[in-house]
Amino acid sequence: MLTPMSATDSDRIRELKMTAKWSTDGDEKKGAISELLQYGDKGILAIQEVLSVTVYDDVKQACIEAIKSIGREQKNTEAIPKTRRKSATKKKSQKKKRSNK
Repeated sequence: MLTPMSATDSDRIRELKMTAKWSTDGDEKKGAISELLQYGDKGILAIQEVLSVTVYDDVKQACIEAIKSIGREQKNTEAIPKTRRKSATKKKSQKKKRSNK
């Protein structure tokens, strides 16, 4: 579920995005990307935008790693009830097969 972003978050993300895009200092760019990473889904669009405009390989790599990290984070926080349901259903069907024999 998407949660509404506060105005301060939105402003900070915009500020970090502009720093990552236009700063002359590579370390400052990567620092802004790292901070955008802390915003998770809210910061991913900004990171993708930085990735699309930057010409620096190290900044591109930082963007790619941040996007991967957000993806891993999402996978780790998702519940896995379907798998559990399938295994429980499978056990019931196995019991039915055994009782029919």
